[in-house]
Amino acid sequence: MSEPKLSKAQLRAVQQHKLQVFFEQSTADAIINQLYRQLFADPDYLNSQLIGVTLSMAGELNTAPIISYSKQQHKQIAVPRTLPKRQMEFVLLEADTQFVTTPFGTTEPKGGHVVDKTSLDALIVPGLAFAKNHYRVGFGGGFYDRYLAGFSGKSISLALPPQLYETPIWPTEAHDMLIDKLIY
Repeated sequence: MSEPKLSKAQLRAVQQHKLQVFFEQSTADAIINQLYRQLFADPDYLNSQLIGVTLSMAGELNTAPIISYSKQQHKQIAVPRTLPKRQMEFVLLEADTQFVTTPFGTTEPKGGHVVDKTSLDALIVPGLAFAKNHYRVGFGGGFYDRYLAGFSGKSISLALPPQLYETPIWPTEAHDMLIDKLIY
């Protein structure tokens, strides 16, 4: 087995550039819409009533269409809020949910009904790089790895072409949590 070529920090920088280039391509929308269609037809998504979804930022796969479609399908959505010690919780997204911008530039719910981890049927997990053996590299905080420890629902990630690798080209570690399903 060959050694990984990039550290996670190096890979994050490479991936952010690759995603920027991808989003500028004329074919990006068609590829993204195909990923949405695959998710919306997936049995784990279809059988889920309460889904955790991040609020995407610029340079990431837009999650607004996932949230909108899910609500049309009468599914409940919960969005993450970060906590001290690199922990997070999910808050039910309701019509009157108020939001704040964190020092990191992310949008999070202010107040609201916290959803117990065991109540989430599925969790759409973001990332910068994904391997077909279900490893992922996130944005460097470890929030999702910590949350996924002991998570009993289905974890699902959507990987755009520049995010997908046959096997990890980064070091994998014992605390890395594998994704249950990778849609690409």
